[in-house]
Amino acid sequence: MLVIIFTLAIFSGHEKIKVKEINVYGNAAVSADDILAIVNRDLTGRYFYLFARNDFLIFPRFQIQTDILNEIKAVKEVDVSWNSWQKISITVMERRPDSVWCGPDIKVVDPQCYFVDNEGYIYSLAPVFSGSMFIKGYGNISTSTSPIGQQFLTKPVYAKLLTLAGILDQNNMKVVAMSYDGHDYRFILEQGIEIIFNDKTDFDASFDNLLRAVQTNNLDLNKDVQKIKYIDLRFADKIVVGKK
Repeated sequence: MLVIIFTLAIFSGHEKIKVKEINVYGNAAVSADDILAIVNRDLTGRYFYLFARNDFLIFPRFQIQTDILNEIKAVKEVDVSWNSWQKISITVMERRPDSVWCGPDIKVVDPQCYFVDNEGYIYSLAPVFSGSMFIKGYGNISTSTSPIGQQFLTKPVYAKLLTLAGILDQNNMKVVAMSYDGHDYRFILEQGIEIIFNDKTDFDASFDNLLRAVQTNNLDLNKDVQKIKYIDLRFADKIVVGKK
């Protein structure tokens, strides 16, 4: 038995069965070189000092998948598969920016921002100009470590807030920033008005009240924009308007 094992171990390093070609598909923002560096590292060495890890038949497929996801946060999904003899393919799905997270404090001038995908996941450093292209998020993340790989908001809450921001935008109330301090959420409108709300009251009910007030002209944001500092939706069936 030992003779058979050692014979197979020797043969596993043979040129005719080792991985010779690696093809990367689906990447755009993520460098193929970064992906290949992980793959080649994982193909180096032997299992238990016996079987070559670059053996086309037994290469560490699932370890490669795990390492790419763990080390390249901009990759959302990855598939590692056999392509043809001695060739393997790495197919990735990249995360796409949905907003940017710009730090724990909304008052910071010219903050460093990070891309956030449509699930509220912070995955990559964003260029400076991106802050004017996306809604800026603030708060809810510790800065003791890198924000990359952290969740700005839970997926359901993040999706709900972006939906509400879209509804406001359709009603001429463009949201340019949002924040969460652990208790209250805040939308900052392009006009500079702050909308405060929380999950102690139903999100939909709170914003239905706001939209109803705007649509019936009980609240005229255009006319009173210079007078209004904030709109507080934290009280059931009541809108509190703070004046400057």
